[in-house]
Amino acid sequence: MQTTALPLTEFHHPATFQSRGVAVPFTTPLLAGARVRLGSKNAPELVIPNPSGGRGVYIVQWTGVRALCNPGVHDTMLFRRLTELDRIDPVSLRQAALGIALQGFAGTEAAAAAALTQAADHSRGLRAHFQLLTALLNQIDPASRNGPVSIERTAEFDRRASATLNRIAPGFGCTAMHLATGLDALGDSFAPVGIVPDERDARIPRLLAKLDDTRADITFWLGAGPDNDIGGLGGTVAKALAETHALGLTLLTAARTAVADPSGLLKRWVANPLETVALATRCDWVLDGWEGICLLWQRAGDDANRRAALLEMAQMLPVMPREVTEWTNRPISEAMMDPVPRVISQNDDWRRGAAAFTLIQRNEALRAMSE
Repeated sequence: MQTTALPLTEFHHPATFQSRGVAVPFTTPLLAGARVRLGSKNAPELVIPNPSGGRGVYIVQWTGVRALCNPGVHDTMLFRRLTELDRIDPVSLRQAALGIALQGFAGTEAAAAAALTQAADHSRGLRAHFQLLTALLNQIDPASRNGPVSIERTAEFDRRASATLNRIAPGFGCTAMHLATGLDALGDSFAPVGIVPDERDARIPRLLAKLDDTRADITFWLGAGPDNDIGGLGGTVAKALAETHALGLTLLTAARTAVADPSGLLKRWVANPLETVALATRCDWVLDGWEGICLLWQRAGDDANRRAALLEMAQMLPVMPREVTEWTNRPISEAMMDPVPRVISQNDDWRRGAAAFTLIQRNEALRAMSE
């Protein structure tokens, strides 16, 4: 690796997901695994893994990134968009990344994929709002169970919903308008986890399935040939996938348990909006950064490319903050505290110069595959 003037921080296990930061889908190879978080002056700062594969991270402002590499237009525009965000979390960063991709900065295929993703998000959001409101009416007024069950909302349905909200608002200690606002916020937040029981089409269940499929595929591949693994990297990645899947499934179950009682969930929102919305968004925090890791494996074809993918995947494994034990009542394994097997490289020419363009094209293709 070329030397830089940047100070390398010691390894530190983050206590919270906010201090760990949010994974950023940069396309510049040397920024793989980078995360963004709010710094001491409430400005975004990047946490970049040691490019050599050794311990430690670089914590830099955007101006310091050029001491490591020359970021492309996509990455520059994406970071500029991040500085405009009111908050930095997986949901807002995902929307920012989709917006930048939609403008074509990650290539035409990524732009087309971003347009499809935004359309699908909008459709699922409308469905989630309708499902949540329907579930509330069914719970409050059993007679409404004979009402509409399709996504199309009728004037009669809206009239009945408005009358119900006006009737129950005094018991919630607020206005019907405030309850409607709460239902909108809850619909937006819980759409990714799914409103109805066992929904598989929502984004979080699909991502959990992707983690489990990747783990199963890696495990099968490792078992098919003893020479496939590289210094235990495959086993480490598979174990991290399994544990993250279990944590995500625990949080998904908790979120769906909460949304199964829409009246109780609405009361919780009236009392504490942020804490109630967090029941859904915790899934995003736990699974943050994993889609890109799974896509690396999915895109790898033959055995040689899979071994190369493992080298990248192993160095991108997210550290799991201690905060997750408060959310799930599950202990963090030592592997998740520091999951990265150190893959020390004496040079990183494979990520620089002309070689970098091939990886950038690959990373843009991964952006087109992401959801």
